[in-house]
Amino acid sequence: MDVRFLVGKQSGDGTAQVTDMTVLDATSYSVMPKANKVSSQAIGSGRWERDGFISKMDVSGDVTIEVNTGQLEILLEGAGFKGTKKPKNMEFLPDKFATFLTLAMDNIEDDISEYAQDCLVSSLKLSAQMESFVTATASIIGKKHTVNSNKLSIQPKTAKGESLICLGAVLKEKDSDVTAKIESIDLTIDNKLEGKASLNSIYNKVIRQADRGSVTLDISFNSFDKESYKSGHDLLQKNGSYKVELTFAESTAPTKLVKIELPKVKLSQAPEAKDLERAGGMTKQLTAYYDEATKSPIKITFENYSEM
Repeated sequence: MDVRFLVGKQSGDGTAQVTDMTVLDATSYSVMPKANKVSSQAIGSGRWERDGFISKMDVSGDVTIEVNTGQLEILLEGAGFKGTKKPKNMEFLPDKFATFLTLAMDNIEDDISEYAQDCLVSSLKLSAQMESFVTATASIIGKKHTVNSNKLSIQPKTAKGESLICLGAVLKEKDSDVTAKIESIDLTIDNKLEGKASLNSIYNKVIRQADRGSVTLDISFNSFDKESYKSGHDLLQKNGSYKVELTFAESTAPTKLVKIELPKVKLSQAPEAKDLERAGGMTKQLTAYYDEATKSPIKITFENYSEM
């Protein structure tokens, strides 16, 4: 199908942005309304339901993209981050949820379009695996969904930056480069958002944080690593913490970097040996905690992007 997926930054809550939009390099998209039905409990209609109605239209779903800095910037703002421009860098730290997004599916082939508005990013996962593009999966919660009779009559923008790829990835633990041991990485920023409807509306009226957010890092090793396995078990018993730094680079401009700093991480559970019946491997799960110096568990920097 000739279909494209778009995102726009709204001027405010309640105002959809369907004119100034940016193309998403999406590999999957499921931001749609999910209907909840209520059935009558009244007795007297035999073995059949007497009546029912649609009680909730939950606008939510995931979008996965092959990410570049331009798209990542938009998703970070929707996830409650604020960017601060430096001479050659852009730094992102958690802030208020001030940027609502409109996400659209534009079906050019069948001349129809639809969009979800007043959206926030409940969770954002960055994934890097061997022989792959770096992907970002945003779990979306919105307030309203609209289906148009025609495709969108706009010329969307292309996001700045080239695709991030696995070949530019670097993982450092305690300032030591361990990338050669790593098979895949999943970094998840979970805001734990929840949409709330009202008595007289089927759509969400407010989006609130239901619990304290978390930042986690799941690491898969390409083989069993004795040193990391033993030190992980020791650190877990001592409730110790350390610093982790993750860097991604552009496919055609390797000096342009996305650097993710986690100043204070602890193991979520003991390192686990895997694939013991074959070549052997290992996984490690980490949680990043609030750091007093940065006032955040995470800092993300776009380095050497003077044009942003």
